[in-house]
Amino acid sequence: MPVVPAAINLRTTIIGEASDGSVRVDAINLGERDNVDADSEFVGKWSDYVVAALRAMRSRGLKIRGARLSIYSDVPMGAGLGSSSVLLVALIKWFDSAYGFGLSTKDLAELAYMAEHDVLGIPCGRLDQYAAAFGGLIVLNTKPPYNVEELGIKDLPFLVIDSGIKHKTLNIHSERQRELREGLKALGEAMGINLDLPLEMINWTELGRTAWNYLDSLNAVQRKRIEFTIKMNESTMRALDELRRSNPSPHIIGKILNEQHELLRDLYDVSLPEIERIRAKLSEAGALGSKISGAGLGGSIVAIFESKAEAIRALGEGWRAWVTSIDSGARIEQ
Repeated sequence: MPVVPAAINLRTTIIGEASDGSVRVDAINLGERDNVDADSEFVGKWSDYVVAALRAMRSRGLKIRGARLSIYSDVPMGAGLGSSSVLLVALIKWFDSAYGFGLSTKDLAELAYMAEHDVLGIPCGRLDQYAAAFGGLIVLNTKPPYNVEELGIKDLPFLVIDSGIKHKTLNIHSERQRELREGLKALGEAMGINLDLPLEMINWTELGRTAWNYLDSLNAVQRKRIEFTIKMNESTMRALDELRRSNPSPHIIGKILNEQHELLRDLYDVSLPEIERIRAKLSEAGALGSKISGAGLGGSIVAIFESKAEAIRALGEGWRAWVTSIDSGARIEQ
């Protein structure tokens, strides 16, 4: 199933210089400093991501002596905006430039994914890492070799609202993936085919043509997770038809955002009453559509408006929010 991530103009900035020895990192937002290398133990704090990036690069034969880095980020942590993936992409991009590795944009995204998924053991997909690396709007095929279609930067006015409810992707994502895998296994048994496969190997478009007559054989949770994924795939295809246009309609995109949020709420069970209250206020403020961002059960809500001026007016509601635009990906500035 393809996914359509967008990079927005909230950025993580790293400045520094290559050196010998360990990697000293100042986290400006947190007022903290740490010294790490690829062999440092994980201690359950932000510097684990630096260690994970170093280990991922080392596993690919990329040799690093050391560095002195300062990191500042506009991306709120735990808000469903991919702050950890953005940090990893920024770190690896900095080392690529400082040490002349010559990484492609796809190499950058894959190394960031390896650091988060394989090294840190977080059951994430590739959406956030590819969005941060490539920038703009992209279509990411979630099956190997993870091809990317770049749609470019579109003039779409978004408002991102931080609900203030913190969540952990590890807990939510792993539980929903487990439920989906169990549903697929049970569905395959009912259909007489093998669906006990990695999720990225499932053809959801084809399955959506044949699975409906067998869903009653599943328990309630399994049925909801299968139905969610099939309908989300169909919705994403409709979104792509519009986003491939030179001037996509905010009204059509808004309708699809609402549709996808309702699927996330009703069939994936990742909304909360406070999220629904925020969405209702957004609608009253003129939003054409909105949906929860990230793993759910907290984090942020993304809303689209008729114009940037309308989005700015909605800031008067008193939310912790940002009027954002689609932006470029990881870059080096001199």
